[in-house]
Amino acid sequence: MSSIVYITDRQMIEYHRINGNRTMNFWRPGSNRKVVDFHPGDLLFFLAKGTERGIVREKGIVGYGRYKQSHTMSFKQMWETYKTENGFANQEQFKEAVIKVSKDKELPKKLSSFYLTNVVYFQAPIYLSEIGVQVSNMIESFFYLDKEDPNATTEVLNKAKQIGIDTWMSMMNGDSYDESLFEEDATRHYISSAIQRLLPIYNETETKKAAKVCKNVIEVLQSQKMQIEMVKGVKEAFYYLNNNRIEIFVPLIANTKDINVKVQLLIGHAVILRNLLRKELKDYLVEVTLVIENTLTLQQQQLMTTAGINYLILDNILGDSESL
Repeated sequence: MSSIVYITDRQMIEYHRINGNRTMNFWRPGSNRKVVDFHPGDLLFFLAKGTERGIVREKGIVGYGRYKQSHTMSFKQMWETYKTENGFANQEQFKEAVIKVSKDKELPKKLSSFYLTNVVYFQAPIYLSEIGVQVSNMIESFFYLDKEDPNATTEVLNKAKQIGIDTWMSMMNGDSYDESLFEEDATRHYISSAIQRLLPIYNETETKKAAKVCKNVIEVLQSQKMQIEMVKGVKEAFYYLNNNRIEIFVPLIANTKDINVKVQLLIGHAVILRNLLRKELKDYLVEVTLVIENTLTLQQQQLMTTAGINYLILDNILGDSESL
């Protein structure tokens, strides 16, 4: 899972905020530095000019959006396609802003953009130094938030939860909807963070097989209109999130010789994961379910029951999916 922090013009963000925009076309002038490892569903945080504080003039994060897709097009095409979603009331204002940030102070032939959805604005700026993340003032465009600390995104979202969602945005669109979007993003990132915190339980070959099992099961369940998602940054786990219920699914990959050891190992893994999530996500009912390729022995079933861990037999998952 990747989150990026992008230096942003606060005037543009303010335009989106005042107009209650939940979507935006986050444009950027040409750059030699490409954004990699950034996928649909990942978050882009707005590090806004004009929020500087202290001797070091640290900029603050004023909100974020969920990345949907990217585009490269001419200025004219970008305005005709997105109009005020570019963050300006008219084409001339947009043109002036683009020229202002261009290196040669001319209108570039092409502009790149990230189309963002589920945009959230914070009640006040969040300064990364408050969560132990130091940012150089020499940053020209963006940086990866979780590069040094894999929990940084979660910590920013937790800080935002304390500060609160922008009151104007909430008034424009309704408190409960804004907060539910934000709460879901925070929950998704905590799930990913908790899973990645645990040591890997598969070797390379087993990881590939587990990823294939997850992919196949997800396709089947999503075809039945179930709200199943892959865990960001992890190929061998997926989850169900709806209202106040979370269920994490992890496949059991083992051969006949080591099945007992793997069952015990995975049960321990599942119990720790469940307890981590329950400790942090107190408002959710959290369960962990193991996806088993073959029928379990009576002893293995008893171990599952004793540990309070659910399981599904892969061959029967279609029939059992209604209970999710």
